[in-house]
Amino acid sequence: MRWVLPILATMLLFSACRGSDQAVPQEPVESVDQQAVEQEQPEAESGDQQQRQPAEQDDRARQADQAVAETTEQGEQPARESQPQEGSQPDPQQTEQQSEAASDGPFHPDAVEMSELIYWGPADGFFGRYVPIPGYGQELLDQLLASVSPSVDKYIIDLAAFPSPYWEQALEYLKARFGESLRTVYDFPEIFDFHPDDSATPAYLRFKQALFAGQFEDMAEMMDPDAEIAIDAREIQWGGVRVDGIPPLEFPTLVLPDDAAEWINDTDVVVGVEIDGDARAYPIRIIAWHEMVNDTIGGVPVSIAYCTLCGSPILFDGRVGSEVYRFGTSGLLYRSNKLMYDRNTRTLWNQFSGKPAWGPLVGEEIRLKVLPVVVTTWGDWYSRNPDTTLLSINTGFVRDYGPGVAYRDYFNSPLTWFNVPVSDDRLAQKDNVYAVRVGEALTAYPIALLAERAFAQDEVGGLSIVVVATANGEGGRSYESGEVQFHSADPASDTLIDSDGAVWTIREDSLLGPDGEVLQRVGGHNAYWFAITNQVDNGQLWEG
Repeated sequence: MRWVLPILATMLLFSACRGSDQAVPQEPVESVDQQAVEQEQPEAESGDQQQRQPAEQDDRARQADQAVAETTEQGEQPARESQPQEGSQPDPQQTEQQSEAASDGPFHPDAVEMSELIYWGPADGFFGRYVPIPGYGQELLDQLLASVSPSVDKYIIDLAAFPSPYWEQALEYLKARFGESLRTVYDFPEIFDFHPDDSATPAYLRFKQALFAGQFEDMAEMMDPDAEIAIDAREIQWGGVRVDGIPPLEFPTLVLPDDAAEWINDTDVVVGVEIDGDARAYPIRIIAWHEMVNDTIGGVPVSIAYCTLCGSPILFDGRVGSEVYRFGTSGLLYRSNKLMYDRNTRTLWNQFSGKPAWGPLVGEEIRLKVLPVVVTTWGDWYSRNPDTTLLSINTGFVRDYGPGVAYRDYFNSPLTWFNVPVSDDRLAQKDNVYAVRVGEALTAYPIALLAERAFAQDEVGGLSIVVVATANGEGGRSYESGEVQFHSADPASDTLIDSDGAVWTIREDSLLGPDGEVLQRVGGHNAYWFAITNQVDNGQLWEG
């Protein structure tokens, strides 16, 4: 099971107190952060892992604590004896009044300031979770754990998911409540079935911000309880890293195919992009370690936002009106999908929808334009685009960019690591689909079925389209079809045959007809099925 998550969390919290590791050309990140990102999530689950005993977990936790402590002694020392930050201690009289008010009747956490539970701060670093719990904090926690209020669950989730001095007690509560001895909050999916009368109240938002501010002030600043929010804050969870702890690539070095011959393989999976004749390939084996690439292609400012957890490399046009947005990784997740943030306003954005999710830009009717990409092999991409460049393996960061290294176990497992509440059994949660985007409309084409059929003719958002499989079955390309009816396709020869027998050539930017007719490319990308069902309300499934 996910027994490694608590250990990784403590290691990551230690690394958090050592500062930012944003990309600086040719300067490697700190070794502790490298290990933390490499192991951001635990190994894929197997039957024997599910049977491991708690004693083994405790031994591993002690070993990890010792290793991190030894590393700390060699470098910067966080405060072992915490001194509360100015303003972090609650007013004892106010806390006593809250306790007295709660004792007069049933305890409702939304009716008190649960943010008073937070008595530690970023200066405590790795050792913040070991700072002894004061009496008022333990009393408030006891009231929370004993309450039968429907608003309790959202607080329990956060206390069990985010490392803090209350973490162990929250997990013990879950084990007792559900009668199972499991190891992380994500092993208790029932807790995420929120009561219909519950909501993300202002008091809860203040608590959530205070909890995250106890370790990551910059992350908490993007969780302003007074700002507009477009998603359910109860489902926003920590992803195991600090802000840009998975470092974005900023205008990275590109190389010619001959310069990459020593390390790139024909079978390596790449994200292929072409804008105005400028063709680029971004190997998954590299960008899986970074999840965000800010670049300019064909004169267009773009961001490749790659959510590894939901299998979706999405290319966004950064231009909105007169503004150009560049993005980073917030360290937060929503339904197992990354929340990115823009560098202009530090608003949180939903990576899948391309819309602001929490912060100043919510309500501004902004949605990033999705540009076309194709997921295919390097061999296929290079044969079609001989003038392409590709992302250099010399990123300035120290990572193992070997084929299949990053997220190997997650990619090979049918399981998810974080909560995904919506399930649609027409496909398995992590089945690969090709998502075609036309405005707000989205239709998912199962990649295995698309490869079997070679092409699909359909309508998305009122636009007639044709979707063509890649020759290797890794992904697809989508185009406007106008009034043309297609009869067959041969992806290996880059051709489509229409109902009149005319041959159309499949190009990156368009379909070229026999008489020079052009049908433009339409935005689309790969994704796991659960991303469709959990991130958009109107997603459709093409079933052949």
